[in-house]
Amino acid sequence: NLASNKQLLNKRRLNFCKKNCLIINTARSEVIDNEHLYNLLKNKKIFGACMDVFNEEPYFGKFTKLENVILTPHIGSYSKEIRSEMEKEALMSVINLKR
Repeated sequence: NLASNKQLLNKRRLNFCKKNCLIINTARSEVIDNEHLYNLLKNKKIFGACMDVFNEEPYFGKFTKLENVILTPHIGSYSKEIRSEMEKEALMSVINLKR
């Protein structure tokens, strides 16, 4: 349920992160309080972030100005292994629907 995952990493939880923390998000943009994450990164309160998902794509926002952030264009699932697993999961869903 997407609603229950919204801001899973909210301001309170992000504040628990240590200075050497590296946030990696390949799930959904909504699972992190991106405004607070931006402030932590900008003020060097955490080490860095790697982000592959955004509210709007292609992404041209303020995270592009930070040197401690790696941004990729929603390609987290492009590996051969992940695609194979996704195909298997989809097939199993179809098989289960037919029963």
